[in-house]
Amino acid sequence: MSEERLPTAWDKYVEAKRHALSPVEKEEEAADQEPMSMEQLERAIAETAAASGLPETGMPPRAVVHPSARKSYSKWFYRLLLVLFSALVGFLLWWGYEHYSTV
Repeated sequence: MSEERLPTAWDKYVEAKRHALSPVEKEEEAADQEPMSMEQLERAIAETAAASGLPETGMPPRAVVHPSARKSYSKWFYRLLLVLFSALVGFLLWWGYEHYSTV
């Protein structure tokens, strides 16, 4: 079962950059065209990215490329705190009954 995934912003950026850097297909245009400067190249990438729906050029945020496991860690941390607190309350109740109960 093959699932088609939707293109991400990173995929769109890579495609826009590949399109902007691809060689010119017509030989006449290639002979007339001088090498692009860095500003012209960035402008071509920005135009291609805007045409493909990518709002800005550049790298996507780090959080998109490398998602954080922080939420998972904090969830387990709070669960551990709850277990430790419950164990402390249980131990103190047991200890109190053992040492201070009147039998």
